[in-house]
Amino acid sequence: MGKVKSVGQTKDTGWQFGIRRSVPFNINEVWDFLFSENGTQLWLKGADKEFSTFKNLSHIRTKWKLKDWTNEATLQMRLIANKDKTTIAFHIENLCDERQREETKAYWNTVIETIIEKITTSDSEILAGKNH
Repeated sequence: MGKVKSVGQTKDTGWQFGIRRSVPFNINEVWDFLFSENGTQLWLKGADKEFSTFKNLSHIRTKWKLKDWTNEATLQMRLIANKDKTTIAFHIENLCDERQREETKAYWNTVIETIIEKITTSDSEILAGKNH
């Protein structure tokens, strides 16, 4: 029998973590929010703003790290349209170890919950096409 891998451990890229949530808005509204000044403040902290991949209304790839890390991980953000809702997905790979995976998990759980809260509250009426 081979070595048993832990949750989040990959064969080739070290450790990884992914999270996704759906919101009741179309992909254009979600993309516009995530790339607005308010939206980017929620999820682009610690990320290289020079994306290695940028596909409008689909996904981005870039380097990302938490403040005290010496290494960089790869961050992917993807939107997936599904009828009258959109799934927001974050995937982080090239983490060094299980400790970094746990730190990443805690960080991105908070980030995605904050995004969901902001995007679905009355403060985000702009998403529904209303002006303040």
